[in-house]
Amino acid sequence: MSELRKYTIEFLKVLADPTRLEILDQLKNGEKNSKEIQDALSRSQSTISKHLNLLIDNNLIDFEKKNNIKYYKIKNSDIFTLLSHIKSTVANINTEKLKDLIDVDIIDTLS
Repeated sequence: MSELRKYTIEFLKVLADPTRLEILDQLKNGEKNSKEIQDALSRSQSTISKHLNLLIDNNLIDFEKKNNIKYYKIKNSDIFTLLSHIKSTVANINTEKLKDLIDVDIIDTLS
């Protein structure tokens, strides 16, 4: 397996977690400290810290210390374009599945 493929798999694993996606969403409109993220997501400090560190390790977010408080921010806003494309693709795939299920239900009802 190529190095690029390994990095791609790891990157997708990072994005596959609901808490990490929620953190990215929280940071979409600007920087926040961990307490603000913790309160917004109603998660424990240790949970938020773990996920923030994974996002940092994977170069999705960065932080800046101000008065001994870390403020987290998006490192590259292209992540939101990627997430938008993924959501659109998932919606299209599921729309077709739903349409197929509705068609089957209608046929079953009419039979």
